[in-house]
Amino acid sequence: MQKIIKSMFVLMLSLSFSNASMVEDGVLELEKGNVLEAANIFNSACQKGAFAGCYNLGLMYFQGNNIAKNYPKAYEFFTKACNEGHNQACFNLAFMDEKGLGVNQNVDKAMSLYSKVCEEGNASACFNLSAIFENQGDNFKNVDFLTKACNLEHAKACYNLAFKYYNEEGVELSPLKAVNLYQKSCDLGYSNACFNLGVAYLDGKFFAVNKSQAKFYFDKACSLNNEKACEESNKL
Repeated sequence: MQKIIKSMFVLMLSLSFSNASMVEDGVLELEKGNVLEAANIFNSACQKGAFAGCYNLGLMYFQGNNIAKNYPKAYEFFTKACNEGHNQACFNLAFMDEKGLGVNQNVDKAMSLYSKVCEEGNASACFNLSAIFENQGDNFKNVDFLTKACNLEHAKACYNLAFKYYNEEGVELSPLKAVNLYQKSCDLGYSNACFNLGVAYLDGKFFAVNKSQAKFYFDKACSLNNEKACEESNKL
């Protein structure tokens, strides 16, 4: 049902105090397409204690956009940023440990880092932890971390949790709870959740058939580029 999501690597400007302008200069050079100049600036900022510089340089090596992709280097600079408390850098390290990118795969280390940044409010870390626990057959912790991720507005986590309650998959059957979770996921822009709400109001399994409500949610899913929802809406 669910898959471990890929990391969302985002250029961030969580800048240290004295070297903030240096990191900003690096970002400006990167926006101009001056990749090597940006890399040099980020490296200099990193060496002077600006962990955002370390993070951004790690990001460049990870992505490999106009610079040679180098996972070990990315891991090195993410580590420097993470050690200074950069939440997203720690998440990226966890992802690399989990997948074995630039280092030997180490799921236990990944889980430890995911747990740390999840507690700091990183929804994607909570979600990735939930997926690992599901793969390990630990349904209790899977649901626990799906709930944490959903509470942090992670759309797919809410969807996966709703699916469990709707289908009695490792949790007590609760159609009403499922619908509320699908609603939240749909409101967060997850098209499959909107589609499933349409199905819930159409199949009569737990609720009275309501074609107008079903069409409303199919239309919403369709607007989110869900082709199957468009097809179902056209049938009503």
